[in-house]
Amino acid sequence: MTTTLNAPETRIDLSDAGMWQGGPPHVEFARLRAEAPIAWNARSDGHRGFWAVSRFDDIAAISRDTALFSSRNGVISLDDFDDAQNDKRRTLLEMDPPQHGKMRMLTMPGFSRRGAGGLEEDVRARIAALLDNLVGAGSFEAVSTLTKQVPIITLCALLGIPVERTEDLIRWSDMLIGSDDPDFVDPIFDAYSEAERRMMPFGHPAALQAFEMGRELAADRRANPRDDVITMLVQAQVDGRPLTEDEFLNYFLMLVVAGNETTRHTMSHGLRALADHPREWDRFRQGGIKSQTATDEILRWATPVHFVRRIATQDTTLNGVPIAKGDKVAMYYASGNRDETRFEAPEIFDIGRGKNPHMAFGKGGPHFCLGNFVAQLQVRVLIEELATRVSRIEASGRFDILRSNHIHGVKALDIILHPAG
Repeated sequence: MTTTLNAPETRIDLSDAGMWQGGPPHVEFARLRAEAPIAWNARSDGHRGFWAVSRFDDIAAISRDTALFSSRNGVISLDDFDDAQNDKRRTLLEMDPPQHGKMRMLTMPGFSRRGAGGLEEDVRARIAALLDNLVGAGSFEAVSTLTKQVPIITLCALLGIPVERTEDLIRWSDMLIGSDDPDFVDPIFDAYSEAERRMMPFGHPAALQAFEMGRELAADRRANPRDDVITMLVQAQVDGRPLTEDEFLNYFLMLVVAGNETTRHTMSHGLRALADHPREWDRFRQGGIKSQTATDEILRWATPVHFVRRIATQDTTLNGVPIAKGDKVAMYYASGNRDETRFEAPEIFDIGRGKNPHMAFGKGGPHFCLGNFVAQLQVRVLIEELATRVSRIEASGRFDILRSNHIHGVKALDIILHPAG
């Protein structure tokens, strides 16, 4: 059992999804970094509490030490699951070495820097076509018309999914990630008991609908192999055997969600940041700031994943705080990316920030984001194409944040793209 007597504590419950709807609690994280970098977060909903880790260096250390801090019992949720539930829900995210490395390598060629580079021409053409219809068109809602469209079509190209199925992928992804948000209520959710849902990846029956597509794609690629990631998976061998159906389906589902959500939300937060900081947009358009430098600052500022979780495999100590075997440890990227010891004036959006070791994709260790090159490519191309067309980005209405303790999502963003002269 966790011993929390005299342990430093959070002043708010970081597991409360509603608390994040106004944006990350940066004031509390600043206090935690200064006073209690390893703080106990008690919960009042029947689940066990967890340790909130807020400093950059501690997050990096935990990320690298997979022997002491395991991913196998859950990464994206702060709730507790039994062994059967964990095994049924297991994706690449919930694996430790050596299993994780073997499974990750199956699709690595499709997401490597070289593989991502081959997408640039198509991504640029797609973004240019979208912007041609939006620049100078007055106020519009940017999530549905722009930031949702780019990553999902890119993902379809990588996986070999027909473009006409993009709305299905977006809907399933929204349901899986946004299940705590009333705007994403799924009628079929209550058709399953809590016990049944706890046996589903992401704890939501939308996973079952995505699985139907996964099975169709797998059957097609076995009969008609292509140069895509689905073919890589159906032809893959791990320890001399093909993937089981559960392994394939969970891998497929992870790619659908991870390849869509985080890039979309990074783009949305980036557009809002550029609207709120017009001088930074002017600096970028004037030249002299590399596109990758600007992309890194947008990623740091957006931090689309609030936290990831680990489980302590044995009794240990972090910053003098005793952590018991079995304790949950939540690494808050939302705080690490504002750590004053690593970033100068981290509360300022600086498009030309020179030193920027952000952890938007994680920080070291084997779980560094598989799709980071693809995500960076899309964000970079978006701002490059905007720079040639848009003199000013103006916020014109809604900026609705997802109700989620895990994803820093944007549900709606109203903007105006003023054309360059």
